Formats: sequence, C-alpha cells, structure tokens
Amino acid sequence: MNRHRRDFLRLSGAVAFLPSLVPSAYASRSQQSNQGGARVGKGPFEPLPYTVEDTLSLAKGFSWSSIASTGDIINANGDRFGDCCDFTAFFAGKDESQGFLWVNHEYLLPHVHAGKRIDKSRTRQDVEAEMKLVGGSFLELKRTNAGGVLGPWTLVSGSKRAFRVDAQSAIPLVGPAGGRTVRGTMGNCGGGTTPWGSVLSGEENVQDYYDKVASEDNYGWGEFFDGPEHDYGWVVEVDTETGKARKLTALGRFAHEGATVALAKDGRVVVYMGDDAAGQCLYKFISAGKVSGDSKKDKDLLLEGNLYCADLKAGKWLHLDPSNPKIAAAAKADSKIFATLPEILRNTRKAAQVAGGTPLNRPEDVKVHPRLGTVYFTLTNNAAAGDFHGQVVMLTEENDDHGQLSFSYDTHLVGGPGRGFSCPDNLCFGPGDYLWVCTDISGTAMGKGAHASFARNSLLRLEHDSKGKVTTARHFLQSPLEAEVTGPCFDNKGSTFFLSIQHPGEFSFLRSPGYSSHWPRGGSNIPLSTVVAIQEQGSSFSR
Repeated sequence: MNRHRRDFLRLSGAVAFLPSLVPSAYASRSQQSNQGGARVGKGPFEPLPYTVEDTLSLAKGFSWSSIASTGDIINANGDRFGDCCDFTAFFAGKDESQGFLWVNHEYLLPHVHAGKRIDKSRTRQDVEAEMKLVGGSFLELKRTNAGGVLGPWTLVSGSKRAFRVDAQSAIPLVGPAGGRTVRGTMGNCGGGTTPWGSVLSGEENVQDYYDKVASEDNYGWGEFFDGPEHDYGWVVEVDTETGKARKLTALGRFAHEGATVALAKDGRVVVYMGDDAAGQCLYKFISAGKVSGDSKKDKDLLLEGNLYCADLKAGKWLHLDPSNPKIAAAAKADSKIFATLPEILRNTRKAAQVAGGTPLNRPEDVKVHPRLGTVYFTLTNNAAAGDFHGQVVMLTEENDDHGQLSFSYDTHLVGGPGRGFSCPDNLCFGPGDYLWVCTDISGTAMGKGAHASFARNSLLRLEHDSKGKVTTARHFLQSPLEAEVTGPCFDNKGSTFFLSIQHPGEFSFLRSPGYSSHWPRGGSNIPLSTVVAIQEQGSSFSR
C-alpha cells in the first residue's frame, strides 16, 4: 500500500456454522438486505468538493467519531493501539451492544512520535518500542441500546477480550514451508476474514525493517535482532478467540496487500491476493479440502492447497508447483529455488515470473461482489510506466466459480482528473452493493504535476447502471493532510462505516520544522493514525 515510505525517509457468504464472532463481510450476504435502521451511504448524497484542509472532510449529512488512535490503551493489560492503522474487520458480539474490530498496523513514523528528525543512531530500547507499534490490534467495542435505539460504537479501553499481536510475538510458520516459530509480524497492510471467524493479515513491505544499520530505507532492527528474510512476507492468520497467530506458507511469500476469501461452488476455500509492487502479479490460492460445516475441522483448510498466479493475456490461472513444466525447466538451472514446493513458496515472485504471470502496475486490494461473485481488484499506478492514476479491474471466473482456472477480465474504471479520483487502493462493498474505493496517492506526488487536482487522498463510491457499468465515482471523503484512507469496512447492520486514517502529517520535521498536520485533536497536537466510525447525522440505529 504505502510505497512512498522511502520517499519521505530520504527527506530525512455467511453460513450457519460460523462461531460467535462473525465477520461482517460474511454476515452481510444473508443479513444486511433484510435489516432496518440507517445504513451508511446507501442513499444519495451530494459529492464532496475537493479542497486543501487539515481535517477529515465528509459529504453533507455524515459525521465521524474516533474509535482508537496510536497510543490509546485498548485492554485491561494496558496494551496500546499501534501506529499507521490499515485493514479493519468487524465482528458481531453477543448482542447488538457489543462488537469487535480487528485493525492492522502497517508501519510506524518514529520522527512523528519523537517530535524531531531522527538520526541513524539507535538503542535496543528504541527498537523494542517500535516493535510494539506494528502488527495488529483486536478491539472490543460497545454502544448503548435504549429501547432498541442504538448509539454509536466506542472503544472498551478496559476490555479483557482485546489483544495485540506485534513484531515480538512468537508466531509459527505452518504449511508446506513451515515447521518453526519466528519472531513477530510487521508490514501488516490489507487482509481478510475466513468463514471460521479468523483474521488474515498480509505482511507487505517487510524489507524495510531488519537491516543491520538504520538508513533512509530501513528501521535498522537487525542491529539488535535477527530477521531472516524468509520469516516475513506471509499471510498471518489470527484466531480472534484465543489471540494466537500463525503464518500460512501455502499462500506464498510476497508483498501481500491483502487476502480476500471466497468459496468455490464445490466448497473449497479460495483466497485472492495482490502483490503491491510495480511489475508484480495477482494470485489466488485454492484449498485442497472443502468446507464441512464444522469450524474446528475447517480452521486448517488454508494449510494445504494450490497457489496460482494470473496470466491476463491467456485468461488463465497458472499453477506454482514443481509439476508446472516451466518451473520444472527452471529447476534444472536453479534447483535451490524451484525444485520443491517449499522453495517455490518462499520465492513466489520468481516462480510467478518463470510461470508466465502477468506483470501489473501495483496490484493491491481484491474484493468479491457479495451478490454476483464478480472479482474486483485495483492497480494503483506505476509512474515509471506512464500510468499515473491506476484503475479498477473486474475479473469474472469461468462459470462464475471461484474454483475454476479460466477467467475473463475488463477494465472497470480508469483513474484521472476527469474521473474524479486517482491511485485506487483499498476496496469495500457496502449497503446497496455499492463499491467503495480508497485512494493512495504518494505524499511526494499529492497536489503536484499529474496529481495537481488531488491534494489529499479520498474515499469514493462507485455507482452503476442496471448493466453494471460505472456511471459515477461519487466523492465522499477527503483525508487530513499527508494522510491515506485505508481499511474500509461496515458493521454487521451497515449502520457504521469504519475507516483507518493512516499517517496524517507523515512529513512532519522532514520538509520543515514542526508538525505538518495536527489531526485528529487539532491545536498544536501531534498527528495520530486513527480508526474512525462514520454515521449519518441525526440517524437512530433502530433494529
């Protein structure tokens, strides 16, 4: 997602057997269409004008409140909310007054927290503090319920259920390239949820952490801790009931933007994934086993299966396995990388290149239409290739079956000033089956050149005609200065829209002395990455 960290450092379907915690993405398929009450963003709204302000700007008729900011206490143990919040996933609780929210923490901004430009000298204590700011947070939420009228969601800061996973957590590698336990997770960008109620968290830009010396490009954790290359770059599965995490090696190792789960018609579990870098591929994993209806049995379905990369020219999913003739031929020249499945999974990008996967302009988030099953993914941009604004692509699997290995695709919407958006990244389906799009314009590009029309990142709603053609990209929200809009999701009633506002004021003390944003608390306060809840003004969230 955030490929511009180096730039600024140089300046310095629901099913009956689900457990008690139900991911709202699955609940929405069977429940939301029949629920009453306010459903955020389902109706018409006036497009938000593009402006330059250090605030979170919303379309008329909507308001926001803070759920958690960097440093907030989230549980009875005193654990604190991490930095640079990203992917979110809502889980329904025991009743309408309780909910849970998983939040990824993609990376950290030491200079913002220190209130000064950071030199390259580090201490072990500095690094240990930074390691607590990445990974993920599992939050408990509450809201009032007065006679069936529900209030807004707020954080339960003394929760006994909330927990953190960070860069010092002991996490086993499981699956074909597994068999040992590694230290922590970081670079947690996009993600997904499973039918059995766990969270999938994608490790993305993991190359930025473990050099032996801190530099413009690296936090330099390797001065005090070992960080073997193959320990990172996986999809991490987190059990929301126990807080235990594991890394799923069967899903491959690359810059995981996310991990979106769907079901094949025969019951196999499918995971779609983008590799967020210029010239990289789109992937999907298909489990060997099928959903049984027993969550205890199904929880291991992602440990074994087949990984594929997309060949868009041929409309084929290419198997990344020693049996693939192209990979088998490559193994004769380099048996260390291509001869076995574990090595192929550790070197997924190289295997995809050999197999013939299509290089793309930063493939990022993938989402599946909750009713039609059509697959949508974003290509954020690639300035080096002359693609400054990116696009949203629609992919249709053969026979509308996620388990098939043939597909067709079409450009859904191209970005640009005339289209009203640029650099699409995170996607989310909401009430009314509208597709919401977050933008990720680099902080070094916003308001300049090809992006002169876009001084802040945005959230838009794509609207369609009866044939599915996009008619409008309706501007809904703009971020504070130098921030990115990430991690969109709705609660299970569709009454609240959660968003992560990531790295406001990321250039603080780098371009000039002082903070370049003071959001969310205003005044002279430090800028803080914050998860917000958006609701329609004046609405009562009745059952």
